[in-house]
Amino acid sequence: MFLSKLIIRNFRSIKNLELDFEPGKNIIVGKNNAGKSNIIKAIDLVLGENSPAYYKYENVSENDFYSEKRVESDNTIISTANEITIVCILKKDEAEQLNYDLINSCFGFYKLAFKPSYNTIHERRILFKDFSQEEINEIYHFDLDDTAAPGYLEKSKNAVWVDGKLKSQRKFEEEFEAQNQFAFIFKASKTDNGRITKEIRFLYREQEHCDWHMGFSAPVRNELLQSAIINSFRDPQNTLRINQWSWFGKLLRQSINNEDEDLKNAFAQLKTASDKVFTGLHKDMNDSRIHIAFPDTEISIQFNPDTKMDIYKSALIYVDDGFNSQLQDKGSGIQSAVIIGLFNYYIRSYAHHSSSLLIVEEPEIYLHPQGRRVISNRIDDFLENNRSQAIITTHSTEFITSAHDNLNIILARKVKEQGTVASNAHFSTSKERQILVQRQNAEMFFSDKVLLVEGGDKYVLEAVAQFYGIIQKPNLGKNWLDEKNCSVIATGSKNEFFKYYNKLKELGIEVYILADFDFLLRGLADFFTATQKYWRSGVIDAFNALNGQINQDLPRELPQEVNDEITKFSQLLKEKGLNVSERIIRKEIRNETRLKHFDQIADDKKERVSKCLEFLKAQKIMFLKGELENQYTDKLREAFEGKNMGKEEKPIYLVSELLGNPEDISHYINVNSYFEFLDVVTGEWT
Repeated sequence: MFLSKLIIRNFRSIKNLELDFEPGKNIIVGKNNAGKSNIIKAIDLVLGENSPAYYKYENVSENDFYSEKRVESDNTIISTANEITIVCILKKDEAEQLNYDLINSCFGFYKLAFKPSYNTIHERRILFKDFSQEEINEIYHFDLDDTAAPGYLEKSKNAVWVDGKLKSQRKFEEEFEAQNQFAFIFKASKTDNGRITKEIRFLYREQEHCDWHMGFSAPVRNELLQSAIINSFRDPQNTLRINQWSWFGKLLRQSINNEDEDLKNAFAQLKTASDKVFTGLHKDMNDSRIHIAFPDTEISIQFNPDTKMDIYKSALIYVDDGFNSQLQDKGSGIQSAVIIGLFNYYIRSYAHHSSSLLIVEEPEIYLHPQGRRVISNRIDDFLENNRSQAIITTHSTEFITSAHDNLNIILARKVKEQGTVASNAHFSTSKERQILVQRQNAEMFFSDKVLLVEGGDKYVLEAVAQFYGIIQKPNLGKNWLDEKNCSVIATGSKNEFFKYYNKLKELGIEVYILADFDFLLRGLADFFTATQKYWRSGVIDAFNALNGQINQDLPRELPQEVNDEITKFSQLLKEKGLNVSERIIRKEIRNETRLKHFDQIADDKKERVSKCLEFLKAQKIMFLKGELENQYTDKLREAFEGKNMGKEEKPIYLVSELLGNPEDISHYINVNSYFEFLDVVTGEWT
């Protein structure tokens, strides 16, 4: 069993949000104040550790209703929603067994006996997908206000009682055994007198296109999916609540044998000792001249609970890491590790058939990199090859970079007049996970704009961007990349552009590409093919037409006389005992002689190439007039003389050794092409 879909309407910063989750690891990323914690709070409201009578608790306030500002006739109006709706949909495998030992301990509930009727499967699917309040009423033939009204069940002839304990009623096993999808619809409403009413409905069905059964209450929740939620502000006393509903309370209660004679004797001795300690205080408190309680009542103070059932509630967790103290007095990292480990132990040892959901907000808080990886490993242990489910909110690369996990990454961000929105991207293949393995690239998931380059261009572009913010666009300032939440990402090769582009577009992040000139002639066509779902057909057709004109007269093969000389040279090498393939020699010669710079284009084709470049510029794809090395000034080439440095090392040497001030970059790099690119990136801001 796992949480497969979450739908939120009008809750905190969320106006309308629908998210898909997967078994295993789900990572919610996004910059600060994007609404990640509000998503977790919504899940907690429905699937958290709440008493079945949770509606009595103050878990929803006036501030939880979505509000937005709008301007009408020069007046600012704040509009606040009157209803909150949260829907959690769970799925289980057909072969999965429910834990009826736990389920049968729950209260029973009324359910509607009839099923809605529809003309087509398609009609059902559309209604369910949108899930507006009106459609909820239409699909399930009920209104939350009506069904909550006093006497509704007595009036309804369609209500049937389901219970695991009463012999004459329908059993939980009969009701749930064939069901593979379960849903909870939570609704909070503001009344005219300022009160907040809360209701929850429980639905279940066999498969995606089957009709739903609707229950009037939801006593069965943690028994279907046991959750543990570790909030960003660590509070072990709250996370490890000890009561009959919490997983930690269940763990302690099931671990204690109330009939153990040693335990009974120990508590009896403690009670005797406490009576002696508090003798004087008891006498004073019960003196008739001191009015503490009601008449004819007696007050006592003792160290231990007075009933067997309460013994487990007095348990405390101590951790000895060189200093023995309570868990709540330890650091955030130890608290997180202990809570995750205990929850994992409870699921494996006491709730064998229960599905489990672990939610951790910002597990990286106050932890050094190795400590973060320890917590990441604890989460992996809990998941046990996707047997369980984890939802993590994070700003840290340690929880994103993985070559092993099938990650479902969810990007949350705020959009004006829409509130918090989110997008999913899956990393399930080895090629896709290559993006995640490079830790420095994980920051792209927190960016508003990503600038893709091949390799060493990253360091040069970042340095040029500072100079650009000082000289070209002083209103931006030299640190505008960070202040505008932009990242420069090196893909390692022009052949890797498509992987990054696809994932960034999937998440709704703006992407800009700056490539060497040869990417235009050798690589861009393949890039368009690999990313075609993000382009209108007219864009690709227009590029193919221009590209065909540019390449129609370019030589495809080496001249015959050159091929003849290569054959002779290869034969000579063989006679000397060196076997070198003619194909490799030809490839190397073609690499050295192929077009790499705009100036190498024939004059009669330059106009067409320029037209193509302008067209691609509008698509946020731009090119240097050659390669990175072609942008070096004579002064930089002189600085490299006598130094044995590779292609990728030179840009690092430039920015780390030669640059004293951002303005110095213009002495070493021809910045015009970079400035033109940055004009496109910053166009909307200036």
